[in-house]
Amino acid sequence: MTSHPGRLALLIGAVVLVTVTAGAAVHDPLITAGLVLLLALVYFAARMDGWQRLLALTVVLLVCAASHLAPLADTAFYPRYVAVGCLVAWTACLPGRPGTRLDRWTGAFVVALWATAVVATVSGVWSITPAHTFQQGVALVLLAGLVHALVRRRWTDQAIVIGDLYVVYLVLSLSVVVSIGYGLVDGTVAAAVSSGERFRGVYNNPNLLSAICALTIPLGWAVHRQSRRRVQLLGALAAAFALVLSESRTGLIAVLVGGLWIALRHGMGPLRRLVAVGATVFLLAQAFNLLPAIVGSSWVQQFVGRFTAPETGELSNGRTQLWQAAVELWWQSRPALGFGYGSGLYLFDQARDNDFFAVGVSLVHNSYLQMLLELGLAGAVPLLVLVLAALRVVLRAPMSRVNPGLVWLVLTGLLIQITESAIFGTGQPYPYVFWPTVAAVLLGLPDPHRADRVPAGVPQAARAGGGAVPSHPEQRQPAREAGTAAPR
Repeated sequence: MTSHPGRLALLIGAVVLVTVTAGAAVHDPLITAGLVLLLALVYFAARMDGWQRLLALTVVLLVCAASHLAPLADTAFYPRYVAVGCLVAWTACLPGRPGTRLDRWTGAFVVALWATAVVATVSGVWSITPAHTFQQGVALVLLAGLVHALVRRRWTDQAIVIGDLYVVYLVLSLSVVVSIGYGLVDGTVAAAVSSGERFRGVYNNPNLLSAICALTIPLGWAVHRQSRRRVQLLGALAAAFALVLSESRTGLIAVLVGGLWIALRHGMGPLRRLVAVGATVFLLAQAFNLLPAIVGSSWVQQFVGRFTAPETGELSNGRTQLWQAAVELWWQSRPALGFGYGSGLYLFDQARDNDFFAVGVSLVHNSYLQMLLELGLAGAVPLLVLVLAALRVVLRAPMSRVNPGLVWLVLTGLLIQITESAIFGTGQPYPYVFWPTVAAVLLGLPDPHRADRVPAGVPQAARAGGGAVPSHPEQRQPAREAGTAAPR
């Protein structure tokens, strides 16, 4: 319990902080936002262990590198890779559990991720941009090394897993809150509401913001399921608000489909409650004559127009033609090995110069076709294994504890990549959230090929094959000390 002098010092410090913050807000609101963010990070960092502090720093640098603000992007460009490398090295040096092996699907997932990274790096030999391909390949090797080290060394208990994911959720939700605050200051939130301009916050583009928000929402639900504290949902609510302002059709549809899938897997009870809440809101809006005002507002009309009246005259905004052209380019040129990992930007410039592409884009806007174009069939095989492992998570993970939120995240992430090209975009946070989450859920799945498999109805049962959650409290105690940032 805090002593009286300690309470007095805390009160004086709070008064001084409020005074300084209010004074700074008069001259520059951005200073206030930065100060509040810094204090929030310092407060939460005090509750983390050393590894989690490095994880938080890494995600912060990835967010900054994905910003449209030049000072942030330039400052974080190289340090983000250094931070990821340090995270991999630290994790690899953890003691782990000797004498254990991964189950079949988790092992296949890790091998496929390594195979993708190796093929991507080696593709620099035949790439049309060797230096860029090699740089991106090394970044992908770091991602594979991080996931491998997590499942073999650090994630020995579900408490540690959710503690680490809580750190990621904290940083992502803070970045969304900062984006909204920045938008309120520079007027982009008002422009998004009044004139239908797509909101991007501090991120590079609205689609990137929507992808981050689409991962933050289910991750927040997973954290809430673990802690049972509703305050943990504040970050998810901010992400939902930013997602709507971004007007990303893919992000919105992916989140809704993922949420509906979780409701269906939970049974008809949650689905009935969801329908009842929706019907109640609709009837109340109709009773108070709010429905015509809402539906007839200019913002709602512009928002609906994103789904019904696209700029190019068809719902994909030219993506279907782009996908067809990409498949033709891959099949006619390099079907086996592709053009080199990360070469899409330069490849499309050359294709446009030769009048092959009629659209001015640098991405296929489909991660799966992008990998096929860049790595050919050599990269498609391990990618197929990775997608099958993710689908196994979606279909087989038991709906208990944090799993509903994590399964929601995995399905949402798979759907988003149908129209985006960021499934291995190692320069931004997306793959560092998505792929470790897939690995985390795979670790907890029952393995029917092991005699000591986890019973389907007992997600906390011990398993000798890796990623186990010990069933006895005294066995879990050291893990809780290691994962100090788990929400309580």
